[in-house]
Amino acid sequence: MTIALTSQNAKVGEDLALIIAEYVELLAAARATVAAAALGEVDPLVHVRHALAAHGQLPPAGARPVVLLAQCAVPALPALSRAEVA
Repeated sequence: MTIALTSQNAKVGEDLALIIAEYVELLAAARATVAAAALGEVDPLVHVRHALAAHGQLPPAGARPVVLLAQCAVPALPALSRAEVA
């Protein structure tokens, strides 16, 4: 039983590390976009566009921003009991 819990904890840890890495990548792209806009670059959104495209997350043509914001979701991680976390 301990081996299964350890394996499950490792999987959750890997999932969390991936989510954090993707968040950091998107945050860097957002910051680069703001900096590019402040410098007056021709296409400051290129940084965010590239990050979204890399993950297949570009919005469909004609998508409305308010609809995209309403569809915001966080990836689900498996729930761990207190015993599994400890």
